[in-house]
Amino acid sequence: MVPVNDHPAPLPESWAELNTLDAKSRRIVDAARESFVQVGFEETTMVNIADGAEVGVATVYRRFGTKSAIVRYALMAEAERVGDIIYEAMQKSAGPVGALAEMFSAFVSEASAPRLLTRNLRTSGAADQMADFVTGDEFIEHGRVGVARFIAYWQQRGELGQFDPDVVAELFVRLTMSFIANPGGVLPLHDADAARDFARQYLAPLLFPHAIR
Repeated sequence: MVPVNDHPAPLPESWAELNTLDAKSRRIVDAARESFVQVGFEETTMVNIADGAEVGVATVYRRFGTKSAIVRYALMAEAERVGDIIYEAMQKSAGPVGALAEMFSAFVSEASAPRLLTRNLRTSGAADQMADFVTGDEFIEHGRVGVARFIAYWQQRGELGQFDPDVVAELFVRLTMSFIANPGGVLPLHDADAARDFARQYLAPLLFPHAIR
């Protein structure tokens, strides 16, 4: 098994906009994200957010103005949380195909869970903001950089051939975007084991583009 500190981070450390927040503002974002998940966007009030962050309601209004203004930050925080889970899952396998299968399985498990923020926002008043976020250039770039780093790591170890990791990475990211936007369909992804099998059969070949002619 490859040691944890020998793996590349599958995603950049954080989102730039999150890094600009001070500790109190980040607490507000995390409290909002948790409330959106627990009770839904429509039912969450600024009082709920303030209580969760242990700050005054006036502080929440002063820093963000409206509940909707917090949504983008909450989506970034959720993406960061899921990224950490995917990173941990990647450590379970020593090879690129196995690591890909574990990463995809972890993502599908999170994306299918009722608690996932994007599922709760999809039919709420924040649906347009969510769609803009997961289809935006920043989301694509953020994911592509992380997955390309993962691919380049295995290329450097000689376990993958030489090809443009950014191209293959973006294919994976765009698949992710589609699954978040609409998780329904006929793909056999009903549980973690099925997601692993799917990744090995249908996604792993993307890691070997020279073998597909």
